[in-house]
Amino acid sequence: MRILIVDDEPMLLLSLQRTFRVEQPDWDVVLARSGAEALEQLRLQPYDVLVTDILMPGMDGMALLGEVRRDPKLTDTTVIFMTAKDDRDSMRAGMTAGADDYLTKPFTPAELLAAITGRLRRKDLVPVLSQEARASREQVRTLLTERETEILAQIGRGLVTKEIAAELGISPRTVDVHRTNLMRKLGLHNATALARLAIKAELV
Repeated sequence: MRILIVDDEPMLLLSLQRTFRVEQPDWDVVLARSGAEALEQLRLQPYDVLVTDILMPGMDGMALLGEVRRDPKLTDTTVIFMTAKDDRDSMRAGMTAGADDYLTKPFTPAELLAAITGRLRRKDLVPVLSQEARASREQVRTLLTERETEILAQIGRGLVTKEIAAELGISPRTVDVHRTNLMRKLGLHNATALARLAIKAELV
């Protein structure tokens, strides 16, 4: 699995790379500091996933997405946007232009990992252990309410509390209560573990 991550913040790039080396050591994660550098990398060899910030000097994420979608050799690349909370207009424009998903900054490396894995699973690039998936789905079906299952799925997508609340039309406080109940019922201790279970259960 080849992942290209693009951002002009070097500390963010290094943090993400360290996480991926631990969590997904078999993945080849390459970093780029600009859209132009990323496009050069993409044209040298194909990548399964491109994760790019929108606001960058020079060639920004929108321009990079346009180049990717116009190039027949790159058009199948999964593209995930990273966007600031006050840049929703660009995010919506990016989704219209062909981005596959987005994450709102600040996010944790685990949330990005969950978002990437979810997108790859939809494209059948991550092998699914059907027995494990069935067991996870049964655990969810047996232990959780319908609303808790919805929230678990949103966590699996990499959404944070405020985004889940907006998506489901409930308050952030209600989301936090459900998250606490999820961890108690499932015997898990953090959002990363919840996201992994959501992915195993094929909720995303």
